[in-house]
Amino acid sequence: MRPFVWLFPVIFMFHEMEEIVGFNFFLKKNKDEIEELFPRLARRYKDFSTEGFAVAVYEELILCVIICFLANFLDYDWLWYIWLGAFLGCDFHFFVHLVQVSIYRKYIPSSITSIICLPINTLIICKCLKAIEAPSLYTVAFICMGMAGVFVNLRLAQKLIGVITRRFYKER
Repeated sequence: MRPFVWLFPVIFMFHEMEEIVGFNFFLKKNKDEIEELFPRLARRYKDFSTEGFAVAVYEELILCVIICFLANFLDYDWLWYIWLGAFLGCDFHFFVHLVQVSIYRKYIPSSITSIICLPINTLIICKCLKAIEAPSLYTVAFICMGMAGVFVNLRLAQKLIGVITRRFYKER
């Protein structure tokens, strides 16, 4: 897994840049249609700003780098499994974006980099899983912890977007 460790934050940021640059414009341009077709999604992103999104992505990047750093420099098996689980969570995130595009049937900022990153991530994950000689319940548990951490942090990051947006626009 060591040869791939620092590809995680690189791939993550490559993908997130598409979202940071385009998502606010996309939401504004398609506001009425999104509210009509996906009211829950519209409510989730009612307090959205590029600034809030960028802060949330920065927080996620810091965690990603910390996981990579700890796995690489402390070199404990369980940290590598958490890293792999987080990388799997990222892979799943790309897959979800592609499902969203297939449902919406229009470009969504995240779709191009998801198309590019999903096969690369999946290949890396397959190589890493192949390198694990005898997967055990221990291995699976830590991989699941890494994945769960990604999903929990994603929810927290979405809340952070709202907090930053309300605070930023309140000060203006």
